[in-house]
Amino acid sequence: MKKIAIVGAGPTGIYTLFSLLQQQTPLSISIFEQADEAGVGMPYSDEENSKMMLANIASIEIPPIYCTYLEWLQKQEDSHLQRYGVKKETLHDRQFLPRILLGEYFRDQFLRLVDQARQQKFAVAVYESCQVTDLQITNAGVMLATNQDLPSETFDLAVIATGHVWPDEEEATRTYFPSPWSGLMEAKVDACNVGIMGTSLSGLDAAMAVAIQHGS
Repeated sequence: MKKIAIVGAGPTGIYTLFSLLQQQTPLSISIFEQADEAGVGMPYSDEENSKMMLANIASIEIPPIYCTYLEWLQKQEDSHLQRYGVKKETLHDRQFLPRILLGEYFRDQFLRLVDQARQQKFAVAVYESCQVTDLQITNAGVMLATNQDLPSETFDLAVIATGHVWPDEEEATRTYFPSPWSGLMEAKVDACNVGIMGTSLSGLDAAMAVAIQHGS
């Protein structure tokens, strides 16, 4: 059985797994995710975002796996959607919604893929809170090192789906943050003049990170 490693279980890792399941021959797949929950993706994690922060991708743009994002939303409890300021009767496929909701959708699809893989006789191992710290290509295959005490293993192929890499938090100071994810989300920002360079999604995230500390 061919052995494949997927490093990162965000959307890219999810669609990689989805593609591998189209094969008729079972594979041995190991999935490594440094976050607590595989399948969410860092940009859509509740650890990195507030409920006010919106995803810049709508249901119509997301390739469905078991169902579209819109169909999944329509199956959720009204009370759950209301926690994010979303009303079921106003949902449509071009709507930009809170990132955390999209992360929940990806997590749900990921777990269903893992179940399907096992039903198809794939050998699937999911390692959460597990950071891959090194990768080495040898004559025998690809060797991975992690921050967990896992047995040494060599893979035939490794898919690197580590996603976004943000500036190091060490670059941040009390008054300067190179990105919203370099400490700004957790920083206490007093009422003051704030300058934001750029008006892309990261710039809007930075504005929201400051604004939610001062009013609603």
